Amino acid sequence: MYVIDSEKLTKRPEIRIGDKIYEIDNRLSAYERINERVKAADGGEFEIIIGEAPGGENFAEIVRMDLPFGTMQDIVVIILAAIQDLTVEEARARFRAGKQ
Repeated sequence: MYVIDSEKLTKRPEIRIGDKIYEIDNRLSAYERINERVKAADGGEFEIIIGEAPGGENFAEIVRMDLPFGTMQDIVVIILAAIQDLTVEEARARFRAGKQ
């Protein structure tokens, strides 16, 4: 018998940016919403992913940090890894493959 315990059902992954920790919405509904918005948009993946996963008020805070482009890309990859329950390396490979 396979069992999915309550921690797997309720625990949200987190990302630390600087000295603040942001909870990532890894529910299926959030993942589907991100995918739909990315497919419908012509660019703007960073804003969509960072806006949906950590939440709107956190999005504004992260954007105000005015981080380097590479750091923002890393944040997006880490968020995608957390949502999909992948390692960062697996998410990075998928992200790069999707951009080609």
